[in-house]
Amino acid sequence: MEVLPNNTLINLRKNKGLSQAVAAKKIGISQSMLAMLEAGYRKGSDETKVMIANYYGESVESIFFNRIITKRDKSGGEK
Repeated sequence: MEVLPNNTLINLRKNKGLSQAVAAKKIGISQSMLAMLEAGYRKGSDETKVMIANYYGESVESIFFNRIITKRDKSGGEK
């Protein structure tokens, strides 16, 4: 499975003019966790997603579930 960065999360942080370290501290998570979430290497717990969404004033869905779903994704099988 290809790892894709979470551009929405990256843009929300950059639009506030924050470094990863500052944003992570304000959210209440580690900088390394935020870096992994932004890079797409971690998905984060439901609690972490809610903390991030609340901090940015966005929905969890708009930050973490905004990718395009293909037929392959829907069926769960190979093409």
